[in-house]
Amino acid sequence: MENKLRRLITILTLGVLLFSIAVDTGVITEAAYVSATAEQPVINWYEVSYTCPWVGSIEYIFAYGTHSAEFSALQDGKIDFATIAHQSDFKTGQHNPDLWVNASVQESFFMLVFAYGNPLTANLNFRYAIQSLINYNNITTSVDEDGLLGVGTPFYLYPEVPAYKPFINPEAAVWYSKYESYNPSMAVSYLEKIPGVTHVDGKWYYNGSLLKLTFTYPTGDTPAQNLATYLQTAAASINLTIVPEAESFATLEHAFTTPPFNGFNITTLGWINLGPFANSWMQGIYTSPSNTGGFSNSTIDKVLTEASTASTLSAAATYVKEADLYLQQQLPYVIISWTNAVDGVYLPGWADYIYLNVTSEYAFSFLNVHPRGEFLNGTFVYSSVSSSEPRHINPYASASVYAFNVLGDIYPSLAFSGYANQTAFLPNIAENWTLTPISSMTLPNGGKIINGSILTINLVHNATWTNGVPITAYDVNFTIWWLDLPGMLGTNTFDGLHVNYTYLDNNGFISTDYFGSQPYIAWTNVTSPYQIKIYMNGSTYADEFYAIDGYLIYPAFVFNTTNPATVYSERIADLLGGGGYYFAGVFNNYEEYLVKANLHYPRINPLIFLNNVTAGSTYTYTDNVTAYVWNSASLTNIPVQISNATVYVYLKYLGDGMPYENVTVNGKPFVVIAKNDGNGVYTANINTSSLKAGTYEIVAKAVWNAGGATRELFNFGSISVSPTSTTTTVPPSTTTTTSTSFPITYVIIAIVVIIIIAAAVVLLRRR
Repeated sequence: MENKLRRLITILTLGVLLFSIAVDTGVITEAAYVSATAEQPVINWYEVSYTCPWVGSIEYIFAYGTHSAEFSALQDGKIDFATIAHQSDFKTGQHNPDLWVNASVQESFFMLVFAYGNPLTANLNFRYAIQSLINYNNITTSVDEDGLLGVGTPFYLYPEVPAYKPFINPEAAVWYSKYESYNPSMAVSYLEKIPGVTHVDGKWYYNGSLLKLTFTYPTGDTPAQNLATYLQTAAASINLTIVPEAESFATLEHAFTTPPFNGFNITTLGWINLGPFANSWMQGIYTSPSNTGGFSNSTIDKVLTEASTASTLSAAATYVKEADLYLQQQLPYVIISWTNAVDGVYLPGWADYIYLNVTSEYAFSFLNVHPRGEFLNGTFVYSSVSSSEPRHINPYASASVYAFNVLGDIYPSLAFSGYANQTAFLPNIAENWTLTPISSMTLPNGGKIINGSILTINLVHNATWTNGVPITAYDVNFTIWWLDLPGMLGTNTFDGLHVNYTYLDNNGFISTDYFGSQPYIAWTNVTSPYQIKIYMNGSTYADEFYAIDGYLIYPAFVFNTTNPATVYSERIADLLGGGGYYFAGVFNNYEEYLVKANLHYPRINPLIFLNNVTAGSTYTYTDNVTAYVWNSASLTNIPVQISNATVYVYLKYLGDGMPYENVTVNGKPFVVIAKNDGNGVYTANINTSSLKAGTYEIVAKAVWNAGGATRELFNFGSISVSPTSTTTTVPPSTTTTTSTSFPITYVIIAIVVIIIIAAAVVLLRRR
């Protein structure tokens, strides 16, 4: 399959119906919960352009200690986006014309985690006892706010997510009903079977001491606090003491993911962005002890590995059904509920371009928001409660969705996905790709591929890191092996970097979201600076998508001289990126992370800079060539004006029945070498007399030398050339603009329409 690229993409309706007023989650009824009565500010996903950025800055803050305080700040306009965690807040939002509140089903769940480095909490009878104390009707009402936040369920696969239905084993429900369902008397029986536990005169002892357990939950997380209170009360019904204790999310995440997994008794976290392929995400979660508090089971590992490498959906479903039963029997987690996203957006001042999303992560996407009447200006303030503050903003160590909100802005992906109710899979720095099945091959490294495939990925040629270093296939190759997507372990050397992955794994320094997530990758080969071939020991329906979209791309020149263990220890790494935004600093004692629009981003929409020109006139394009260098002292990117560049200005056709390619005049490419005006400013006079009427993209390529190496940066613009009036003589005129000035007119033009049929695949993230 080959997906063709165009820089400007809009998507037609693919047969998906989204409600513009309310989303039916299967739990929430439209009568009970309806979005705020604003004047339809939300548009459907198929009506938007997925190019970005649009807003000038995004400020991620962790300043509010509770969701209630956060919601009050949202109502007051102090922040622009917040997750809503209370039924009362949701109902309040219904009557506030400045708010738009929405709920959508997530591919996400909320669970109890046990410390498997502790013999007591690792014992299966202990987990059964806890499971037997949970009444899921009460979970839905008291923890999930009468179903607003989700629905209580004990199952590892939720049947209300349509993609999961083929994977569900009905025997798991039978097993739960027989051995794990709500029954306090059974809980007593299970506890009494644990070695070292005694039950005397109604009191519980462990190894001769009174048994007192702690339930640690994230500070400021009200549903988690409600769950802790519920479990405390349920345990008290059998005279078992469980004491709730609040702790920061970052501290809990560290205890949960780091050997020897004995720094807690019971805690609660969640997984988000699971994606539609149950065989892939289950393998990613349950075969890694650092994802389950130390749980390990070789039988489950084997079955889920078979499921993740199965060649057909039906074969994968067979293995997952087997694993579904094993998981229910072994309880690496006690599943509490499958969740909804409930989000609020503050509307005044923002254009109606925040669209109804229904993704696996949030009920809204803020990717396309911008101030009314202008683009690439304004700061959109995105809030998460303080307990969710990430312990790292670091490509190797980050695991939470909150960290990846930032990392996903500043680092590019090969393709876009993550829109759960759409089937579009959109190229980003990958221009196109092809998948070629192979029956048998011996690789140069001695490995063998049987019934596998070769994924050939071609990259765009105008993507750069913000210091001017081109983004190439070498960066993709480095990323695959630096993160160790195949999970090779051992000691390995690549790109001059010597890494002991076994040591990293044993000491909890491994990038757990990535490590081993794509075990079918057997070898890679960079065949040119802009092409990489990925050799896969499998050709499943999901392998192609994960190999394209299962990771962000990181700069080899930044990280290929530093051992990942060193990078892992850095709270803020060298964040020199190449995505839609660049990292602009961390402030207020790590409570605020700021990113700003990257004007060099190859997916920026050139129509943002549209100017009208009459045929025959000269248009003066001004290019401000600004690169960025990382400053370790201030933990930010410092702008540097490039005054020694040569700037080539090209035109490309946009629409009007013309292919997206360079404009030619008399058989030669239309190119103007810009004049160097000093201090990083360059001007190019574009004579339109040889251009026919229509819309053109301006591509300005700045090339210079730094440290003996060639650097390049791209800036973009657009002009609409209108024909000369036949009734009035208009003398030639000169129009001037710069690449950083923005028109006031709200312009969205659908230039190219492409429908790409694929699947939405997203990384697993902890919340």
